[in-house]
Amino acid sequence: MKRRVAIPSSLFVGEDRKLATLRLGLIARYLAIFRVEEVLVFGGDSDFVVDVLRYAETPPYLRQKLIPLKSALRYCGVIPPLQSPHHPPSPKGRGFVCEYREGIVLRTLTDAALVDVGLKEPILVQGRARPRERVTVIIDDKPRLVHRRKVPFYWGYEVSTAPNLRAAVSACEGYVKVATSRLGDPVRNVAEELVREAKRKGGVAVFFGERERGLLDIALEEGWDPKGTFDFIVNLVPNQGTFTIRTEEAIPITLAVLDFLLD
Repeated sequence: MKRRVAIPSSLFVGEDRKLATLRLGLIARYLAIFRVEEVLVFGGDSDFVVDVLRYAETPPYLRQKLIPLKSALRYCGVIPPLQSPHHPPSPKGRGFVCEYREGIVLRTLTDAALVDVGLKEPILVQGRARPRERVTVIIDDKPRLVHRRKVPFYWGYEVSTAPNLRAAVSACEGYVKVATSRLGDPVRNVAEELVREAKRKGGVAVFFGERERGLLDIALEEGWDPKGTFDFIVNLVPNQGTFTIRTEEAIPITLAVLDFLLD
């Protein structure tokens, strides 16, 4: 079951950058915990959210080589470790150990490449790639390049952008499109139909709004009717005990419920 999450770029506009970085780091953890394959950031000025999420997803031994220094990453030290399979543990740390690793291509040959995979020395692997490209490598008797989607474990998320919510919805054709809203149907009322449609299509895309502007508000501001566009508009916490639920709180709640329903 493919999983995609869409969040607004204005998620933490005006908030303290250090705290916003920490919250985005926690969102990255939630995405990894529930095996989300792609996060789609919609709206203008998305650099901060995109930069922090990409930094969190990149294996630590590749960050300095792949990610340029930016003011948006000033507080990246507060981001918690992802600890997913493509982030191998430090020598004294805990985590997954597998035969696949992410790497960066240092030099290319005709049908091979010299790749830094975070070991003591770069390794020579079979396959074609471009210099400075991030690649996935299987390390066995004959190390070789593989497509990341061929890895039999959860292998992190990709980050993409859309100029607005309508474009983000259009980018999710082929997925069951689920909008989260306190004005939506209680999840228990639509759970059976949602699961049936998600299994039929093989993927679910979940959309989140902001604390002050819900998804329905954002859609109406853009001039279109969300009720005829999303497949489901769902309230995941119909009897919430707080006046609002922050987006960084709604994401793990929603993904946990979907994980329970879909697996």
